[in-house]
Amino acid sequence: MDITAVLHDCALDGETGFAATCVEFPEANGQGETREECIANLKDAVKEVLQFRRDEAERLLSKGDLLQVVAA
Repeated sequence: MDITAVLHDCALDGETGFAATCVEFPEANGQGETREECIANLKDAVKEVLQFRRDEAERLLSKGDLLQVVAA
């Protein structure tokens, strides 16, 4: 799965590093001193969002239903 990151150079705000948000998962945010670190942090945040959503879906399953993770 590909995600779209919006990167912000924090130097424009008088700070250091980068901040990122994800277009597809707006609740996932990343930050880091370098672009690479920021993107890695954002990827981890997206994985956490996906896991949270899977856990919630599993909790709400009806009898006879099951979850299966598939590649998009």
